[in-house]
Amino acid sequence: KCVYALTTTDKTKRLEVVKRLEDLGLLDDVVVVSMRDESMDGTSTSTATLEEGNIVKAAEAVTVAATACSIAESYALHGGYDTFVVVDNIDQHKSLWDQTTKVLVDVYGVDAVVKDDREGGASSEMRAFYSSLIQRSAMFNLKKGGGSVTLALLTSLSSTSPTNGEAEEVEEEMTFAEEDFEQSTDKVKARIALLLKAKVPLTSTNLRKIQIPLPNLSMSEKQRLLSLQHMDDLISMSDGQVWLDEKLATVEGRSPPMDPQRSITRVGVGADTMSRADAKALRGLIGGLRFELAQASNMDGAEMKLSSTMGQLRRRDAWLLAMHRDGSGGKDLSEEVVSLLAASTGKLDKVIDNGGKAGTDEGRKVMTELVRHVRECEGDAMREVDDTLDMSEDVRGLLVSAIESYFAS
Repeated sequence: KCVYALTTTDKTKRLEVVKRLEDLGLLDDVVVVSMRDESMDGTSTSTATLEEGNIVKAAEAVTVAATACSIAESYALHGGYDTFVVVDNIDQHKSLWDQTTKVLVDVYGVDAVVKDDREGGASSEMRAFYSSLIQRSAMFNLKKGGGSVTLALLTSLSSTSPTNGEAEEVEEEMTFAEEDFEQSTDKVKARIALLLKAKVPLTSTNLRKIQIPLPNLSMSEKQRLLSLQHMDDLISMSDGQVWLDEKLATVEGRSPPMDPQRSITRVGVGADTMSRADAKALRGLIGGLRFELAQASNMDGAEMKLSSTMGQLRRRDAWLLAMHRDGSGGKDLSEEVVSLLAASTGKLDKVIDNGGKAGTDEGRKVMTELVRHVRECEGDAMREVDDTLDMSEDVRGLLVSAIESYFAS
C-alpha cells in the first residue's frame, strides 16, 4: 500500500500529481492525502494576516503528513501490509518550526531559545520535532500485524547553500555585504568601498589576502549555516538519503539525476543486522558501482585521450544507460538485473561508442530490445529472479548467455 501526502495548496500542482499517478496506472493503488485549496483555508491575503496564513498552511501540511502516516500504520497493524508513505515536501515543517520559534523568542529572548542553533550547536528540540514524524517508520512484529511503514521525505536545498560534507569549507566560502562592516573603523570601511567599486567579492579569502579583519557572520551566511545544520539533522535521523542534483539533469541529462557521492543507505550496515536495502540479485552486480560513478565524476584535469580515462568514462556511461529512466514507469527486478548484467560484463561498451548513451533514442532502442530478447530466450530465469529476489549462478549464466546472443546477432 502506498500513501501520498500532498502538502501544496496550489491546486494546479496537486492536479498535476494526481494526473501523473493516473497516467502511470497507480491512482487506484495510492491513497492521496491532500492540503485544501488556498481559497478554502479561511485566511486573508492582506499584509496583516499573511504571516498568520503562512502559519496555518504550515500547520496543515504537518497535519497532512501525520495523517498519511496514520493511514499507513492502520494498513500495517490491521492488515499486515508493507506500506510506503511519501511526504512530497517537508519544508513546511521547517516553516512551522520557525514560526513557533519566533513566538518563543518574543517571550523568552533570543539567547534562551536559539543561541545554540546560531552558534552551530545541535538542536535537541528540533530533532525531537522531526522525530515525531521520522520515527513513525517501523517494522511491526507478528503480534502487531507484521506489517511495516517506510517513509520517503522530500525536501529541497538551495544551490547556494552548503551541502552535507562541506561544513569545513563554509568559512572559506563566506561572502560578506557592505553593511556587515558598519562597526568597523573608517579606514576599513574605505578599503571595503574600494573593493566594491572594483567589483571584488568580499569573501573570507580575499579579505585575508589584504589583511582586512573579518566581521561577524552576515545574515546570508548565517542562513547558509543554519540550512546546512537543518539538512544534517535530517540526514542523521534517517536511514539514508537519495540526493537528486538539478545540474546532473540539465547538464548531463541523467534520469534520475542522482548524485552517487551524496546518496547513501545505512540500512544493513553492521555485522549484527539482517536488514538489507537491496535485493540479493543486485548485490553481486552493484558492489563497486557507487565508487566507479564517483571516481568518474572527479576526473577534472585528467588526460581525456588516455585509454584508461576513456575506458573509465565509457564504463560510467554504460552504467548510466543501464539505469536510465524516462519517467514512463518502473521495471521488474529481472529487467534491472539484465540491464546491469549487460553493463557489468562490458556488453554495452560498443553501444556507448556508437552514440547510444542514456537518454538517446539509440540507447532506449537497444535496452528495450535487449530485455525483450532475454525474456524470450530465458523467461523462466527472469521469473525466478522476480519470485525469489535472488540470482543463482545457474540463472546468472543463462542470462549472460542470452545477453551475449543478442549482441552477437
